[in-house]
Amino acid sequence: MQCIEYFQRLEAEGQGWELETRSREELESIEGGHGGESLYAKRSIILDNLYGVDIDEGAVEICKLRLWLSMVADIEDEPGEVEPLPNIDFNIRQGNSLIGFTDLIETVNEEGDTSLTNYGIGEETPVSEYYEDVIHAQRKHKRANSSKEATNARRQAESLITSYSQNLDNKVLDEFHNAGAEITLDQVQEFQPFHWILEFALVYDQGGFDLIIGNPPWDQLRASRDDYFVKFDEQFRSRMPSDKDEMQEQLLEDEEIAEGWEKYQDQIEKQMRYFTDGSEYTLQKPVIDGRKDPNENNLAALFFERLFDLVSKQGYVAQVLPGVIFSGSFSKDLRLKLLDDAEIKTLVGFENHGIFEEIDNRYQFAILSFKNSGKTDQIEGVFDQRDVSVLRHFDEVAITIPREVLSQYSLKARIFPNITHPEEVGILESIVSHPPLGEEIEEKWNVTPHRELDRSRASDRFVEEENEGDYPVYGGANIHQFQHDNTFDSSLDSPSLWSVDEDRPDLSAKYRVRERAYNGGTPKKDIYEAFGGPKTSKSQKGFVNDLLQEHRGQDLCMDDLLPDFTEYRIIYRDIARPTDERTMISTVLPKGIVCVHTLQTFSPYEVNPDQEDLSEYPLRSIYERAYDDEELFVITGLLNSIPFDYLMRTKVDSHIVRFKLEESQVPRLTEGDNWFHYISDRAARLNCYGEKFEDMRERLGGIDPAKEESERRRLQAEIDAASFHAYGLDREEMQFVLDDFHRVSNPRIMTEAYIDRVSEKYTHLGDVGPME
Repeated sequence: MQCIEYFQRLEAEGQGWELETRSREELESIEGGHGGESLYAKRSIILDNLYGVDIDEGAVEICKLRLWLSMVADIEDEPGEVEPLPNIDFNIRQGNSLIGFTDLIETVNEEGDTSLTNYGIGEETPVSEYYEDVIHAQRKHKRANSSKEATNARRQAESLITSYSQNLDNKVLDEFHNAGAEITLDQVQEFQPFHWILEFALVYDQGGFDLIIGNPPWDQLRASRDDYFVKFDEQFRSRMPSDKDEMQEQLLEDEEIAEGWEKYQDQIEKQMRYFTDGSEYTLQKPVIDGRKDPNENNLAALFFERLFDLVSKQGYVAQVLPGVIFSGSFSKDLRLKLLDDAEIKTLVGFENHGIFEEIDNRYQFAILSFKNSGKTDQIEGVFDQRDVSVLRHFDEVAITIPREVLSQYSLKARIFPNITHPEEVGILESIVSHPPLGEEIEEKWNVTPHRELDRSRASDRFVEEENEGDYPVYGGANIHQFQHDNTFDSSLDSPSLWSVDEDRPDLSAKYRVRERAYNGGTPKKDIYEAFGGPKTSKSQKGFVNDLLQEHRGQDLCMDDLLPDFTEYRIIYRDIARPTDERTMISTVLPKGIVCVHTLQTFSPYEVNPDQEDLSEYPLRSIYERAYDDEELFVITGLLNSIPFDYLMRTKVDSHIVRFKLEESQVPRLTEGDNWFHYISDRAARLNCYGEKFEDMRERLGGIDPAKEESERRRLQAEIDAASFHAYGLDREEMQFVLDDFHRVSNPRIMTEAYIDRVSEKYTHLGDVGPME
C-alpha cells in the first residue's frame, strides 16, 4: 500500500517526529491510485494530513525539503502531471513540544471576564472562537495559487501567532513560578514554547489529531557536557573522560563559553523544575509502597504523557518507546492510564541485538499502539523479540494477554510482564490468582521484610576474629536454600564478621538492632496507634510514656523490646539475578544471629497490645508470633520453590527490591489447606539440622533432620512438585516452567536429573494427593 510505505519511509528518516493524520478515509483512498491520481493523493496527504514538530530548526527544514523532494520525484516520473508543491509552512513547525498549550480552558475570574488559564482538561470551547483569524490565514496559505499570495498569507498567520503567543507565554511563565522556578518571560521564551492549540489551530478546528506516530527521545533531560562542548570541539563526545576534563577546562578559559555553560545548566535546571514540580505533568510522580517514585526527567515518559492531551478522544497513537516505560516503577501511572483510559491494540517488545547499531545489544524498547478512549481488557502482544521482521507476521506470533495478568502481575508498580510464549499467560493467570506476599490477611500468616543492620553504618559493631566475638554476623554468602551454614555445601562462606553481647552496648551489634527498633517506632508506634494516640496532640513518645506510667509507673525502655534475633526467623538474600541457578535464596536462621543488609529478614513477631499488657515489665505479652512453627517452614518452602522463583526472576535485575517481593503472589497455606503439612514438614527436615535447631526439632514433635545428600535432594524436589500443585499449575504449565528455567553450568541443585525428578513427582502427587 503506497500510503503505508510512504509513512514508513518518512518515519525512518525523521526520528523524534510526531506525525498526524486527520482523515483516515482520505489516506485509505490512495490505495490503487494511478498516475495523476496518485500524485494528487500524495499532495493532498502532505498538505491536509501530515503535521510535525521538532525543537531543532534544522530538522524542520530538512523534513520540509524531503516532503517537497518526494513530490518532485513523482513529478519527474509523471512529467505530464504538474501539480504545484504544497505550502506546508504550517504543517511542519519548530518549537518545544513539551512546553505550551495543548487545549483551551475557559474560566471566569472575579470580575466576570473569561480568560484562558492553565492547559489540560477543561470545558470544550471551539477553537475558532479564539483563533478564527489564524485559521483563516493558515487556510488561505495552504490554498494559495501563487508565491505572492502564499507569502502574504504566511506573514499574516505568523504575525497573529506571535501576537497570541505572548499571552500564552505569560501563562507558561506562571506555571514555572508555581513550580518554584525563578525565571523571566524572556527566559521562558528561550525554551521556545509550542502552543499546539494555536500553531495547529486549523487542525483543532476540524476535530484535532486522529493519529500520532512518533519516536520520542530515549534519554533524560539533564545538563550534558557532551551536548554543550561539542559545539566548540567536534571530537568532544568521543574523547576519553580524562581528555574531556582537560578539554573542558581549556574551553572554559573562554569567558563567553564559560558564561554559556552556566546559562545552559541553569536552563536545564529550570526545565527540570517545571516538569517535576509543575502541574502540567501529573503522571510522573507515582506512589509505590507508600513512597513517591518520581520520574528523573525521562523525556520519553514526558512525551508519552503529552500524547494523551494531543490525540483526539477517538484518535490512535503509535510510538517507539524505551522498555523502561513498561518496566520502570516511575512510569506506573502512565501504564495505569493506558489500562484504564485507553485501549491498547498492540505491544511488541524488543531486545536490541543490532537493530540499532549504536545502542547496547541488551537495550530494551517496544512499539506500542493504542486508541485514546475506552479501556484495555486485553492486548495483542509479544516481548523479547530480536528482529523487526516480526512486525511483518505479527498476527502469527501475537499472544492475547488479558487485563487481569497486566494489572495483577505487579500490583504495586504495575509493571507489564515480558510474555514471550502463550503458555506463560496461563501460568501467570494461575500465579496472580493468589494473594501478594505483602497483603495483610486476617486469620492467615503475614510477613514484613526489613533489614537489620547496614554493614557500613554499623561497622563499629563488628570484629573480624571469631575469638573476639560472642556470635556471628551473617551476610548473603553464608546461606543457601534450607541451609544456615556450610554443613552440606563447602562453597558457602563461613561468617567473616562477629560481634559481642549486649553487656557491652557500644560495641554490640545486638544492642544496635535493639536501638534501631526502639528509635524506629516498634513497639512505641503500635501502642500509640492501638490506644488512640493519633487523636491526641502529644508525640508518640510522650503519649506512650504517659500511658505506661499510668499502668506500671515506668516509661518505655530498651528492655521492653523483643528483637527478631530472639526467635527462629526467615531470611533471604538481597542480591539476586535472573540468571543465577536459583534467584530466591531463603532459609530459617537460628536464634542469636544478626544480619547485615545483604540478608533481609521477616520479623517473627507482631505487636498487638491489650490494656492488661501495659502493666508488664518488661513488655512481653504485646508480642505475638507472626507465623507459628509449621507456618515458618511452609513459607520457607514456598519462597524456595521453583514456581515462586519463576515469578521473581521475571522482576529481578540484581537485587530483590522490597516492593517487588511484597507484590509477588504466594499461596497463603495454613492449617487445613492441601499441601500445607506436605511442604512444611519437608522444609523443616531440610532446615532443622545441627545443635542450634535442637529446640525447634523438639517444638515440632521430635522431627528427624535430613542429612544425606540424596535424601535432601528428594525432599526438595517433593517441595518443588507440591508447590506447582499449590499454585494450581497443570502438567503442561509445570513442564513449560521446568523447560524454560535458566540452566547454569555446574549447578548445586538444578541438574537435569533433579528437574526430571520434580516432573515425575508432580505426576505422582497428582495421582495420590498430599500424602504424608
